[in-house]
Amino acid sequence: MPICTCYNCDMKLYDECRDCLYNSQLKKVTAMHPDDERLQQFKESARAICDGAPESSCAPLLMRSIDGVHSGIFGGIIDYSEEKHKFNRALLELEGDIWLRIIKSPDPVKEGIKCAMAANYIDYARISDLSEGSIKEVFAAADRSEVDGETYSRFVSALGGAETLVYLHDNCGEIVLDKLLIRALKEAYPRINVISVVRGGNIINDVTRADAEEVGLGKYAYVVDNGTNIPGTYLPATNALTRAFLNNAGVIISKGLGNLETLYGTQPKAFYMFMCKCEHIAEKFNKELWQTAFVADLP
Repeated sequence: MPICTCYNCDMKLYDECRDCLYNSQLKKVTAMHPDDERLQQFKESARAICDGAPESSCAPLLMRSIDGVHSGIFGGIIDYSEEKHKFNRALLELEGDIWLRIIKSPDPVKEGIKCAMAANYIDYARISDLSEGSIKEVFAAADRSEVDGETYSRFVSALGGAETLVYLHDNCGEIVLDKLLIRALKEAYPRINVISVVRGGNIINDVTRADAEEVGLGKYAYVVDNGTNIPGTYLPATNALTRAFLNNAGVIISKGLGNLETLYGTQPKAFYMFMCKCEHIAEKFNKELWQTAFVADLP
């Protein structure tokens, strides 16, 4: 289970990443095993992973390593199944109202992007104490979101000539907003086939095939998994099918920080949608903390 082999991605590991990842997962594991004497062993091992990783590594690889340590010590992964179902159900209950918001806007695709970007707030790797009340933050973020005009023009231009769009998903709950963006894209560009790529195994609150089925994603996209439980799209570990879809895509949408941290700088056809939940991410993309971002890959 390597900690670092991070090929040519433009991102790097910051001290902020190490501490954030350790603290968020420790809070979850402590709640799961409050009186277990093995907790100290987990703390020491997780801390060693975070402190020992080189700068060329990335947070998603550390998260997989931490989850592996938890499995070795406690006999199972860090379980986010309850949180995943909670947010999927909560957003599904709002789906009709959100769709009306999207289709009544002057530009449904742009409004769908705003909603999908804002939904990236739902992230247990970054915010360990999320509650259903956090959904209010999603819509507040959507209201103040702006889609960069130049990037959006490039995106629309790319869509105009594309036959296939690959959508790399991130977290549960927000996948409902991803689905609605895909629906808006399919209505605006009916000739485009959409491939939705989810994780190949359970990790944090990231989307798997089961979660995609729970929210009905398959109605609008062909769903595949990337063959790995890394909370990102780390190409050396993904399956051949995922790499083939990416290589042949006309447009790629990369959702969330995990995909950004493992892909940015490697996919000229990619557009990244995320929320700046970390100071170094905000600084890198010239945004404010907790501001949404829609950016193209490096030229």
